[in-house]
Amino acid sequence: MVRYAAMYRYAATDVIRAAPSARADTIALLVRDSLCIANDPCVRSYSRMIEFDPEVPGWAVLRFSDDSAWAQVTLAPFDSAGPTGWVALRDDSAKVLLWSRILPNKSLYFLRPIDVAFYAAPVESARVERTLVRHANSDEYNYIMTPLEVRGAWLRVALLTPSPMCEWPEPKVTPDTLWIRFLTADNRPRVFYYTRGC
Repeated sequence: MVRYAAMYRYAATDVIRAAPSARADTIALLVRDSLCIANDPCVRSYSRMIEFDPEVPGWAVLRFSDDSAWAQVTLAPFDSAGPTGWVALRDDSAKVLLWSRILPNKSLYFLRPIDVAFYAAPVESARVERTLVRHANSDEYNYIMTPLEVRGAWLRVALLTPSPMCEWPEPKVTPDTLWIRFLTADNRPRVFYYTRGC
């Protein structure tokens, strides 16, 4: 998954432009849940966005313009070489959601296995080993992290493995309190959350 600076909860209608200017060429048009990209048939917009709540998608923001009036967004969130464009940021019908504000309020998992790392304190030198339980007949880890405290790019979390989410009967697990780096140096997420609960 490509990592993004933020998400932008889109307006009912968005014009995606080639540059951060109202006079720039239009490269795509979003109307409700249809996204029409130049020279391509219209598609359901949800397939070109990231869901951040049930049935609530948003643009994945790559960066902001110098005047903070525009956001460069991707039109292919799971393709790092996919098309991008610029949308005007408007307070009336849309808002920017920063990872540093969203993620500390969600139950989390690491985006990639290579990112899984735990620390006894919020410093790189305090890394500790923790064994995560795997799902039955799978290589995927079975765990969940509940944020307890934020310190810059670090989160103190309660780690549960196996995860009690959507399990019945609920496994009896004692949480382990550890630190994780939840943001990269350029404020991209290393973790994400289940937008539909499980």
